[in-house]
Amino acid sequence: MTTPDLTTDHPAHRRRRALAAALTAAALAVGALLAAPATSPAAAATGSWTTESIAGMSVRLYTPASAATLGNGRALMISLHGCVQTASTLQTAGNWAATAEQYGMVVALPDAPGGGVVLGCWDYYDGNHSRTAPARHDDNLLALVSALTGRAALGIDPAQVYLSGLSSGGGETMVMGCLAPDVFAGIGINAGPTVGTTSGQIGSVAVSQAQGTATCRTFAGSASASFSSQLTSVIYGSNDTTVATGYNTLNAQIMAGIYGAGSSSTFSMAGLAGTNTAGSGTMYADAAGPRVSLIQNTGLGHNWPAGGGPGGSYVSTNSIDYPAYVTGFFFAHNRRVDRAATPSPTPTPTPTPTATPTASPSPTPTAPGATCVSATNAAHKAAGRATSYGVNPYNPYYAVGSLDYLGQGDATVTSLQQTSASRWTKVSGC
Repeated sequence: MTTPDLTTDHPAHRRRRALAAALTAAALAVGALLAAPATSPAAAATGSWTTESIAGMSVRLYTPASAATLGNGRALMISLHGCVQTASTLQTAGNWAATAEQYGMVVALPDAPGGGVVLGCWDYYDGNHSRTAPARHDDNLLALVSALTGRAALGIDPAQVYLSGLSSGGGETMVMGCLAPDVFAGIGINAGPTVGTTSGQIGSVAVSQAQGTATCRTFAGSASASFSSQLTSVIYGSNDTTVATGYNTLNAQIMAGIYGAGSSSTFSMAGLAGTNTAGSGTMYADAAGPRVSLIQNTGLGHNWPAGGGPGGSYVSTNSIDYPAYVTGFFFAHNRRVDRAATPSPTPTPTPTPTATPTASPSPTPTAPGATCVSATNAAHKAAGRATSYGVNPYNPYYAVGSLDYLGQGDATVTSLQQTSASRWTKVSGC
């Protein structure tokens, strides 16, 4: 059988039915409020990549030089390649290192076990998945998480384990998010078919929301309670002619329904990091905030949206910087992390003034605790009392020093009390 050339986006390759037939049993699957940095991470990647065999897979592992920035340790991002793609491509072209350094995050890029299914795909397909079935890839990924979180030297926080992927890697990401919501605090699905579909169903949406929801809940079983704190990000391109674009909206709707995120709103992509921010965004939220983000990136094909870097097989540099976006979204809205455990900057001691003779008494310095300011979050940040990242009006704010959460948006008014030279705490009013 002649293998179709999938490396170009020529019109001849847009015949989905022919492509699905050529793949047969292969799994050519691809794979909420804004919280991604407004610009690409500027920090130079100073960590290191290593390659080793873990859980029956060859894994490219990035260990950052920077410290953890949230919770009780480092976050772990596992990112899955697509069909006809490898982990080495994501290492060189996926644009993960800079974001990993910005957040102090470990990144693991595994190759599908045994070379994958036919064309190197992850076996996301059908409704027969289990945490322990040795014939599928699910148990390998869970074993990878267990191995890496068990390494004391990496210092990974189990509350910050995330999974993302393109095409069949995106399909497998959704499978794992449904199968083990207690393990994965967030999943990033890039052009992935819905759970329960087969390799021959990539060209058109073949399941309903009710069917996909039932499959996802069945996968979760006794772990279903953990859906209450999981997050999902979905991204796809308007020019994807490999996997039906309708799967992406369906995936977002399935996860939002399971989470109980019944409120939806649109957002502009203008402030996102990357080289191409054209498109549209939809955010699904519950009463406590964002849960599911859905992005359509105009002009993007069936590719990993790196948004920069050298490019590579099924990797686009003309896109948003998805590593930056999805990581920022997860860090801003993770509901499992112990935010009180986030290391605070060491307060700078206030120097004791040296007594100097003077003709008239010097004004009595104002004690730090006596300073209380009510202002907008933007004003607090401008004055050095708060920190934030993301795009207004969905950017989260935190008080300097205490990291008390101040809500989202530049215009939100909060009151801060100074408790030391470099520490502010949120109070009910001044």
